Amino acid sequence: MKHWDVRWLVLTCLVSTSGVTAATLPPLELETSLPAVDTGLSAEEALASLDSGINTLPSLEPRAIDPALTAPTELAEEINSPADPTVGGMDDFRRLPDEAPTLGEDPAGKLYPKTKTTKANAKGKTEESPVKTLVSGADKALSENIIAFLPSKRRLNCATSAERIERFIEAAQPKLQEAAEAMGYFDAQFKMTSARREGCWVLNVAVNPGKPIRVQGMNIKIAGAGANTKDFKEIQRKPPYQVGDVMVHQPYEDYKDTLNQKANQLGYFDAEYKTKELQIDPDKRQGKVVLDYNTGERYRYGQVEVKQDVLNQEVLQRHLKVRPGEYYDSEQLLKQQRLLEASGYYKDVQIVPQHNAAKDKQIPVNIQAERNKRYTYTGKLGYGADTKTRFEVKMDTNWVNDKGHKLTAEAVASQPESSLGFTYKVPLWQPEHEFAALSAGWERSNTNQIKSSALKSEFSYNRRNDSDWQQTAFVSTLYEATQPEGSEKTRSQLTLLGARVKKTEADDLLYATQGWQLAAELQGSKQGLLSDQTLVQGKVAGKYLKTLESKNKVILQGTVGTTYTDDLTTTPKSLRFFAGGQNSVRGYDFQSLGTKDANDVVIGGKHLIVGSAEFEKPIRDKLSLAAFVDAGNAFEDWSSYDMKWGLGAGVRYQSPLGPIRVDLAVPKDDFKDFHFYFSLGPDL
Repeated sequence: MKHWDVRWLVLTCLVSTSGVTAATLPPLELETSLPAVDTGLSAEEALASLDSGINTLPSLEPRAIDPALTAPTELAEEINSPADPTVGGMDDFRRLPDEAPTLGEDPAGKLYPKTKTTKANAKGKTEESPVKTLVSGADKALSENIIAFLPSKRRLNCATSAERIERFIEAAQPKLQEAAEAMGYFDAQFKMTSARREGCWVLNVAVNPGKPIRVQGMNIKIAGAGANTKDFKEIQRKPPYQVGDVMVHQPYEDYKDTLNQKANQLGYFDAEYKTKELQIDPDKRQGKVVLDYNTGERYRYGQVEVKQDVLNQEVLQRHLKVRPGEYYDSEQLLKQQRLLEASGYYKDVQIVPQHNAAKDKQIPVNIQAERNKRYTYTGKLGYGADTKTRFEVKMDTNWVNDKGHKLTAEAVASQPESSLGFTYKVPLWQPEHEFAALSAGWERSNTNQIKSSALKSEFSYNRRNDSDWQQTAFVSTLYEATQPEGSEKTRSQLTLLGARVKKTEADDLLYATQGWQLAAELQGSKQGLLSDQTLVQGKVAGKYLKTLESKNKVILQGTVGTTYTDDLTTTPKSLRFFAGGQNSVRGYDFQSLGTKDANDVVIGGKHLIVGSAEFEKPIRDKLSLAAFVDAGNAFEDWSSYDMKWGLGAGVRYQSPLGPIRVDLAVPKDDFKDFHFYFSLGPDL
């Protein structure tokens, strides 16, 4: 009940108990300095609270119904209250009742305000009743709000009695006005009737919305320790309305929620509204926002207690970004939780700020981390008509010791290529994005009449910057024997210095609908410096994925590489460029494209260009059809190269393990040469 309604109630109680009719009362006036009445008081208490501020009692008469609304659109009653006097230099304004959301304990920084919803979400109110509601005379937004504000119809059905329908209509009357006021219509009039149609009830709501209240001005003040901070200044720069806007109530509520949410997030737990009101002048059809918000002082973290049994204290402290004495920030608590979970040491991390134990504006924080499985196993399976079955298996040791070291062992088996290797990682000073790694392994390759075997090792420094670019500086050694069919075996020893960068942006790591990936590498060796030849090589690869409004998906990708070396025939096979195969130009055998020697054997190339365009169209849930075009080749001279084209189609299925791809492709110059491909894994 609105506070001006209480005054009507007080007068009614006074008249009824004294036995005097309203007609016998002389016309009296209210002082404009009259304080607001507490709606929680009884009628007698409310009357007593007004004694000091009332000189006389008002003459309260209901407004006459607009004659224009008679006949079929005649309203049963008008739901408009007389204007309330207020203070603050706007004497002919009335204030809307309003409750401030309660600031409370909220480690996630999310606020659940205890305040009336001003614009109901129609989707959030699921009605199961067959009784329909039809609104006429109102625009779509007001109509939806009226329907959303109505009492629940779940107990109404086609067999409901007419008496019960009438009781529902009677109960709905105050909700109609509430719904209209929430949308800025304070003089709206309604007529709600029922009718039988096609064997069931239909509720008709005729609306005369009148003219809406528009925003005349805003007086928004923020005080306290947070007033001059960037966060609150940013909120203040984006007021809920512009002058002239219709005073829909929801932006006002959203703005207050934004202030409270930011205060909760940043630890201003004593924040409060000194003033919060919408001042409405129904005669002038104008409104004003008045907010006076004091953030109070900002709280800090108190003692931070961590319960875990994986890392020693020295290493653990490197993983902690929440430290005693620093300002409270719930977003930082969430980042801390994600950091510990992403480390791989823990399977579950709970961070609980102890608001009830706050002392001297310091909040203790308890962190409880449950250890992860020590060993994790993953596998990948693929098949191609040219590569046959390809199987990859990997074992991750999530921690080797209490210093947080990690060990990964990986094996790949297929007809053209096999490998076995390990990587040992040591977290550094900022372990969430900085580590050193030592890797070593053996590789064998036997493709298209050229064989090789190699031993490799690499020491690298790895970091991820604030823009999420993975950056690696490395020194590696390579001992490799390469033998094309019909030629002598060559042996190479290289010590390479280089760097890599890579970044992936995706809306979903497993089933991306939008995103991109970019990777680049530069490495080189110098003859005489633990190397038997001079070589410089660079490579850039990119991929772009976009889902259109039609739900169709487009995937574009390409790779460009170049090598500076005196003699391609003495370059190790692993440093030569080849094209063809599932991840290159489909429709051609794996690594079948490149420069040929005198024996007509493909020996690779110094340079590489490969590109692909793919289009996916969903045909049913989780199932899509794809069509693609690939092009590219590896060659020895930029001035002369022959682009090869592959065409194909396939099927995509979103399995619980990731997208499954099945493709058929042919080279452009031989449509009878079919190649089959199967793979499982994310698009990015």
